[in-house]
Amino acid sequence: DAEKVTAAAETKDDTDLYEAQLQLFLDPEEPAVRRAAGLAGIPEEWVEAARRSPVYSLIRRHKLALPLHPEYRTMPMVWYIPPLSPITEVLTETGFDGEDAGNLFGAIDTLRIPLEYLAEIFTAGDVAPVRNSLEKLAAMRAHMRAVNLGQEPDPGIAARVHMDEAGIQDMYRLLALAKYDERYVIPTAAEADARRLEEAAVPQECSLDHAD
Repeated sequence: DAEKVTAAAETKDDTDLYEAQLQLFLDPEEPAVRRAAGLAGIPEEWVEAARRSPVYSLIRRHKLALPLHPEYRTMPMVWYIPPLSPITEVLTETGFDGEDAGNLFGAIDTLRIPLEYLAEIFTAGDVAPVRNSLEKLAAMRAHMRAVNLGQEPDPGIAARVHMDEAGIQDMYRLLALAKYDERYVIPTAAEADARRLEEAAVPQECSLDHAD
């Protein structure tokens, strides 16, 4: 929602900026959003690309991806999924099972330094969204290990992060199984739009002739 960007950037408390940025993302599956986009002159191809893109799911639906330094208030569309590997490596190096859900959740809670460090990068110091993202990654890791071993996944693992099996499977598909054209969904500009962009970028004295 481009009309709310300025208000989001002016959010008073730095630790509220992450949530303010989340609210800017509208669900491209919603009919009302699609209608509003059409009325605003946004090409249908762009709306369809937004619907197929993993961006909304990773940022808003699953809340895995986090923004880079929101406290700068520049609102860049640069989002990262925090790494779980440092925590699994600590568990493995100390002789614990780095795939076990209990170990992973416990390590996330007790290893404050990695959490606080990541929070300074992604959420202006707010640890809660970082913990939420890492716990969902941990739940997915433990759930999929059970699946791959032919075991019955513990539904309590998904429930702990307020998800169900379908949500865990969707996260796994987006992060591990999605093909190139599912990961990188870039809408093509209409020919007229592309021409206008090109002409605007080239000085008048160096204008290019276009064959119609």
